[in-house]
Amino acid sequence: MFELHRPRLRLIAASLVVLALAMASAAGCGSEERNVTIVEPAQGATINVGDVKVVVDVKKFNIVDKLDQNAEDGEGHVHFYIDVGEIPTKDGEPAVTKEGTYHAQATTEYVWPDVKAGEHTFAVQLVNNDHTPLKPPVIAQVTVEVKAAGGGTAPASSPTRSPAASPGGTSSPTGGTSSPTGGTAIPTPARPGGTSPAGTGASATATPTRPTPTATP
Repeated sequence: MFELHRPRLRLIAASLVVLALAMASAAGCGSEERNVTIVEPAQGATINVGDVKVVVDVKKFNIVDKLDQNAEDGEGHVHFYIDVGEIPTKDGEPAVTKEGTYHAQATTEYVWPDVKAGEHTFAVQLVNNDHTPLKPPVIAQVTVEVKAAGGGTAPASSPTRSPAASPGGTSSPTGGTSSPTGGTAIPTPARPGGTSPAGTGASATATPTRPTPTATP
């Protein structure tokens, strides 16, 4: 009897294996395979200041223009982020950050305007029509270096010259005026109670003349 049922057992076992493989394949076609990749700019790239275009590649997810509508499985849009420390992924809550750091877009690219020089992190997240994150969240990010055109930097401010080094002379801390040769004219202090020697001259006090005695003949 056992020998008669052996082929049947093998057939059942083979069928179970095929069924398990089919289930695994079906699971692989679900949300686990949803993916987003940033194709521009590349990780670690150096780009010029100004407008920066971020382009993404999306798989197993339909990008539709239904912003603010009810969530529908398998469709939604993209949230673009710039310099966000932590991407919001709380279930059931809109995946938004403060103004100026994110943008909701029903396309696979967005241009960040007037990006300044420095290191910047660009991130993206696939979200539902109502802006809530997917389950599990689908995120990608890159960090790039943004530099001024030609790689230059802002010119450093020139150091302040000391008064002695100025070719035109500077005001003396004692109140003097600039000398054409760079020296400082030192003012002549006024004499106490008097006037400057260069003025009208010092006033003189008359000295009384002692009378000369006259001899009596």
